[in-house]
Amino acid sequence: MINFASSIGVTCLPRSDRYHCMPSSKESDSTNKRAKDIHQVSTRAQIERLYGIVAKIQNNEAVNLTALAMAFEVNNRTIQRDIEFLRDRLGVPITFERKENRYFIDDDFAHIPPLELKETDYLLLSFLQQCLAPYAATEIGAEMNKSFERLFGVLSGSKKWKEWSKAVLFRFENQPQGTPKEVKLFNVLYRAISQQKEVKFSYKALRKPTTEKIVKPLLMMMQKGRWYLYGVSESRKGITPFSFNRISDIEITKERFSADRLPNPRAMLHHSFGAVISSDPPFDVVLEFESKVVERMKETIWHPDQKLEDLPEGRARLTLPLNNTMEVESWILSWGPYVKVIEPMALVESIKLDSLKLMKIYDKEAKKEKE
Repeated sequence: MINFASSIGVTCLPRSDRYHCMPSSKESDSTNKRAKDIHQVSTRAQIERLYGIVAKIQNNEAVNLTALAMAFEVNNRTIQRDIEFLRDRLGVPITFERKENRYFIDDDFAHIPPLELKETDYLLLSFLQQCLAPYAATEIGAEMNKSFERLFGVLSGSKKWKEWSKAVLFRFENQPQGTPKEVKLFNVLYRAISQQKEVKFSYKALRKPTTEKIVKPLLMMMQKGRWYLYGVSESRKGITPFSFNRISDIEITKERFSADRLPNPRAMLHHSFGAVISSDPPFDVVLEFESKVVERMKETIWHPDQKLEDLPEGRARLTLPLNNTMEVESWILSWGPYVKVIEPMALVESIKLDSLKLMKIYDKEAKKEKE
């Protein structure tokens, strides 16, 4: 006696009056094949249906093709293909009993076998988790950490990622403070950007009173843990960045806009050194580094279009194509006397003034100590 499973290349062994279907010899190498075959399940709906089928059979909620098809609002053939995939590709021990017209799953089966993860897969997961860790104090960061733990469990069949991550450490600086209601803010802005609708909110700029803004939202970006909205405001020309920290009382209006007719913030950010945006054409910021810090400077790519040139005596020249110098100036000062600005001249003069201010501060402190 052979059931429908024999037609797809599986061997059915009698087990009491049931037929326990197991992979044929051609498909015995299930461990490696499982990782490959899982990619055939390409949509979220398919994945959810596979897990749902197992749960309903285990809980006796729907145990035959007709009941399962009705539960998931698909046809019988779709459910049959799903069951074949679960059994033959993922190794779920599903059996079919014709007399009762129902499926069974072995009592000792716990869950769908996870993918086989390699050391480098765990390394990636550990990197992602530690990337998220500094932002756990923020609402968005906390939600992303919860999502990570859930996805890690789905992929590995375990929540013991901390055990593996003990072997490696990734350090991330500039941990941001939490922003109240930032998840709600993110969700509202995401809907507004997707629907191309204007938003209205209250905004508290630095050293200025709170004002009401009506903005065409175009892009959200995280820079060092801090979230920014880039959009076109009625009160200003061009694209303006708005810090999440200073936005309150946001709502989506009924007014629609066409993003195609507005500037592209991604293109402008390409020539930025951080979160500041500008519509000005890019220009070269040329810096020369002393040999003492060249090796450390070369360990990081500071801009995707940077140019690096070796100079005599171990020095190096770094060229950055930027459209503003607001954020790069403080970075240059962080290198102290081991970097020299070559151009543009406006930046040279600005660094000179900052250096003179620092000298005056330390001169005053020195005089106080002598007195």
